[in-house]
Amino acid sequence: MKKKHLLIVGCLAVSILLATSFIGIGETLQPKSEDSPVSGYSLRPEFSLPDLQGKVRNIKEWDGKFIVLNFWATWCTPCRKEIPEFIALQNEYADSNLQFIGVAVDNAVSVDTFAMEMGINYPNLIAEMQGIDLAVQYGNTIGALPYSVIINPQKEIIFRHVGLLNPMKILDITQLSKD
Repeated sequence: MKKKHLLIVGCLAVSILLATSFIGIGETLQPKSEDSPVSGYSLRPEFSLPDLQGKVRNIKEWDGKFIVLNFWATWCTPCRKEIPEFIALQNEYADSNLQFIGVAVDNAVSVDTFAMEMGINYPNLIAEMQGIDLAVQYGNTIGALPYSVIINPQKEIIFRHVGLLNPMKILDITQLSKD
């Protein structure tokens, strides 16, 4: 029954991915003001998940940095396409307060194999199917992958994006420069 559930969810996710794979839907959020409390930043939800070594990691570990939190899966073609760009940005901007974190809606074996092949240089947390619920908490109302949010050093979600995320958009939102 569990495999059947995973297959159904996988098919649904692939359908949504096909619909969004060639477009990106991004939302740059505005700071809260007394006049527009609904459109303002929101604090990021806290969570803990195991990494590829099985160590439970908490999002608080990266407080004080700009975080690009990327929900992805190994079976997601657009996800696989954007990861090399994330690897490059992590290399270039790690000293500038930028941290990528992958949240894999996938199993540890598949993620570990892919991470080794790609040389992923940032933490990947294994969420399996609970990653979908976590992505919803972070604003992914349509359940599509890839889904990314940018969190500022004050723990506020300042950008949400469905689909491929352009590296230049990350730099534009964070206003980071190489040190």
